[in-house]
Amino acid sequence: MSPSAGSPSASPVTDLARRVASRRRERGLSVDELAAAAGIDPGYLAYFERSPDANLSGGTLLLIAMALDTSPRELLGGTTDTQAGRGRARPHASLNELTAEQCRTHLSANGVGRVVYTTPRGPEALPVNYEFTEGQVVFSTDDAKASRLAAADAVGFEIDRVDDVLSEGWSVLVTGTCRRVQDPDEVQRLASLGLEPWAGGDRHALMAIAPAETTGRVIVHQAPPDED
Repeated sequence: MSPSAGSPSASPVTDLARRVASRRRERGLSVDELAAAAGIDPGYLAYFERSPDANLSGGTLLLIAMALDTSPRELLGGTTDTQAGRGRARPHASLNELTAEQCRTHLSANGVGRVVYTTPRGPEALPVNYEFTEGQVVFSTDDAKASRLAAADAVGFEIDRVDDVLSEGWSVLVTGTCRRVQDPDEVQRLASLGLEPWAGGDRHALMAIAPAETTGRVIVHQAPPDED
């Protein structure tokens, strides 16, 4: 992953831009050479690879894909619907620790994570829709799971992202205690987040994990010095 990808201080470029740049470098092409082969403006290609706001039309994407001897589907990550983690390691890769601020940035994106806790039959991972707010991981579940989670000495909460096309990814792990939110004012405030589980059903027990420790890791791809 490029150094800026793990940094919350810089706006990340799009996945498509990173894949185009990665494929271009693998093919040994400069920005000008790829632009010439695709018949597009080199200035815009350079801007596209570096800007989080740049877009490509379908026709331009096809021209770039043809010049890179690949397909639009590959560049868009369409082949990643296979089981994640089957890609190969890339040269110049290293596994780095995320800072506390970077971990919070990833958590603040919200979405789906996994609560890990111990049951009589052993460890269990529970996928949940969550929000990271007021320094807590907040989610809703059913009454039975809420009772088990609240009774646990500690629980884990994990989020991650894997991109097999670029052989990169990151993960964040929170460890802490889990409680059921019961104060009426807090329930009303957190309920406004709209935490509706995808699975539906009666999952209205609002839970909050207070992090005691937060750690994270990211795969960083360091480009050789002579690359564009």
